[in-house]
Amino acid sequence: MTATTACSHTAYAEARALIDARRYRAALRLLRDGAGMPDGVERHRLLGLAHLGHRDAPAAIAHLRRVLADRPDDADRLAALARAHQADNAPFPATRWFERATRVAPDRPALTAALAGAWRRDARYGDALALARAALAAGHGSAGLHADLRYEAAMAAAYLGRDDEALAHFDALLADDPEHAAAWFGSHAQALHRHGPDKALRRLRRATRCGGANGKYWGYLAATLRLLGRTAEADAVEATEVGDNPKRRPLPDGARALLPRLAADFRLFGSSGRLLRHALACATTPGLVLEFGVRRGTSLDHLADAAGQEVHGFDSFEGLPEGWVNSPRGVLTTGRQLPAVRANARLHVGWFDDSLPPFLAAHAGPVRFVNVDSDIYASARTVLTALADRVRPGSVIVFDEYIGNRSWKDDEYRAFQEFAAENAVEYEYFAASPYTKQVAVRVLRVGGE
Repeated sequence: MTATTACSHTAYAEARALIDARRYRAALRLLRDGAGMPDGVERHRLLGLAHLGHRDAPAAIAHLRRVLADRPDDADRLAALARAHQADNAPFPATRWFERATRVAPDRPALTAALAGAWRRDARYGDALALARAALAAGHGSAGLHADLRYEAAMAAAYLGRDDEALAHFDALLADDPEHAAAWFGSHAQALHRHGPDKALRRLRRATRCGGANGKYWGYLAATLRLLGRTAEADAVEATEVGDNPKRRPLPDGARALLPRLAADFRLFGSSGRLLRHALACATTPGLVLEFGVRRGTSLDHLADAAGQEVHGFDSFEGLPEGWVNSPRGVLTTGRQLPAVRANARLHVGWFDDSLPPFLAAHAGPVRFVNVDSDIYASARTVLTALADRVRPGSVIVFDEYIGNRSWKDDEYRAFQEFAAENAVEYEYFAASPYTKQVAVRVLRVGGE
């Protein structure tokens, strides 16, 4: 071994040790300096891992792609690239790389758990739940991996509307790990329906007390208390735990924005599917049932199952047409893969401003129910403007990202406020879910009717 080779081995070992110790900045300094390190595969692999740990996902992806070109069937490298795409808020490519990794190494339980998580983030809830169930039944892997699988099974079941199964998985996980903050937080939404608000709030408070808990949980607690009418408790949480923290403020502020127009029959939900089904049941004015933002079809499936009529889903299946919050343009794409839908559901593929006008020209009548899951202002504005002369007293509009995000005032909320002002729409909020950030609107009057 030459002196140069020995020096490079020592430098690589030091970089690996720094990465293992999560000293990513120091690892990057060492690797960027490059003293004693040839510009080869191992250096790019370590740079990719260090950038990933340092939360610079685009840089990590660039380095890890170079590494993968050298060994395209290396499961560890495939998984690292998948994790980098996850960090870049790009669930669709992350899923593809995890799928390749598990095909290369099908007997590695850690990759199975990672794939279940990737499918769940890519809204492939049925696939995630089936994989997690099978892995749990097989009993392979460590206790930590079992916890990961329990969590993925619980989350996927919750999105599918299987609240009892979700709660059972959460409770099994918490029995093994009572300090699992995300499980306490996630389970409060199912407990709201199964056990009532008091037990849901106890779980939410318990989540905030776990070591390393996400500080945003305090915002969820304050908003939930506010919408339950427990004003003094909400004020106390905001004063002591929320304050002016920009990461904790959006949801409490959104809840406050709803208060002046809360309906007498207002209800709080923790499940997206339950809120959608309730809102649809309250939409008694005959007319069209529409959804904007279908993705994998989970919410459209809930609507088609409960509507008692034909439902229509609109989506480009190419993701968002522009960047949103911390996500790039194209996020939430399905790669133009269309979901399987129920017999009474119709898909309309394309951008809203292309697909909606011809649909409306061919379909007369008012709107009964609309699910606006467009996320961004421009898309919500396009939908509401196109439907302006179809909205009637009794029409129901559900917004999927109405409150709670950092930019909530500038997205669906802003689009609806402008629509209501321009068309003299009187309305009330009759359902909301701080957990899913959904809000259901009942139209009372339009243009002085």
